[in-house]
This record gives sequence, C-alpha cells and structure tokens, in this order.
Amino acid sequence: MFDINIKFNNITITSIQGKDVAKVKEWSQCQHIDLKYNIDFSDLYERFLEYYMSECEFFLKISKNDKIFGILKGRMEFKATNMVWISCFCVDENYIDIIEQKDILLNVLGYFSRNFGIDSFLTGISSSEKKTMKVFKDANFKIERVNKEFYSSRKNKEDLLIFKKNN
Repeated sequence: MFDINIKFNNITITSIQGKDVAKVKEWSQCQHIDLKYNIDFSDLYERFLEYYMSECEFFLKISKNDKIFGILKGRMEFKATNMVWISCFCVDENYIDIIEQKDILLNVLGYFSRNFGIDSFLTGISSSEKKTMKVFKDANFKIERVNKEFYSSRKNKEDLLIFKKNN
C-alpha cells in the first residue's frame, strides 16, 4: 500500500483508509458503478484489505469539497520499465466533466512519475466506454492492443482495449 496525497485546485486524491470503505461503498452503489463498469463492489472491504496488505497497490478516493466523487485503483510494477496499471478509474460524470477527469488523471500520473520514477502507464477499457476512452486519449494514451471479445459474459461480447502512455 502506498500513502498518496495529491491536492490541486479544490480536488483531493488520497489513499483509502479503513474508515473510508463504507463511504466509498455507499458512493459506488449510488452511482451504480458495479453495473456500469462490471465491478462487484459487494466485497469492497476485501478489496480494500488486498490493497492495504500489498506493497505495490494503490486505491484512491477522489474528493471535491470533502465529497467523494470518484475512485482510482491500480498497481505499480518495478521491472526494467517501471509501470502503473490502472484497473479502475470511476467518477461521477454528473459532478465532474471530461476536462476535470483528464486533469485528475494527469495529476495522478505526474505524481507517480515524480515520486516513483514511473515510465509508462497502462489501462484496459471496454469498447463500450466511449467517454472513458476519450479521457484517456485526451491524456495522450494510445491503443497498445485489443483483446477481442474479452467480455463474453455480457449480453453483447465486447472487446477490451489496452491503452498505454509513455513518459
């Protein structure tokens, strides 16, 4: 677990602590994130414990004026090329627009580059998530590869697009 604290404008991005889990779960259920992103938040506390015990994972809450409006989860890998895999970037699109989403993403990436020497960033995005793809493309992520019909449990089979950004 990494203790992360990023502040810019009126946005705060901090590591989720045990006391935050109930608030994050409540927020995710209000947003129907589990359905939208095909993520099961019913076991959020278990996910929190996995991140908390891992030395390379991060799980962040994104707040504005002390109100949670997003989460960002992922892990760092320190190899020949230091990289970050972003596994979840979910925000309340009614509360924050695409420009602010990009600013949040770029501030987090900059933090990881400056503080941990991260050279590249990767994420996987479902082919139906057009708004999320736009945010990552606007942040200069490029499609690295496509996993055809990766999501086969959904009604319509969907591709998983792997996006990458190098510093």
